[in-house]
Amino acid sequence: MARTVSPDDLLLTQVRVIRTYATLARSSGGHTTDLRHQLIADLPDLYAHPYWAEPGHSYADLVELRRTARARAWVEAA
Repeated sequence: MARTVSPDDLLLTQVRVIRTYATLARSSGGHTTDLRHQLIADLPDLYAHPYWAEPGHSYADLVELRRTARARAWVEAA
């Protein structure tokens, strides 16, 4: 069963990744270098986080992290 609690730093990193991807999607041509560098910095922090090295994690934990991060990003954007 998926755990519903992720470390705050992992959750905040996922929120940043979601926001960066959304900003890239809205960009109409050029000037995306800084956004791409932000992704290059955040993605290793997301997927190589010590949380994933703990035993018992599954893909469902990643799905739950993304679901929670999307909800937080949506609330903070409103």
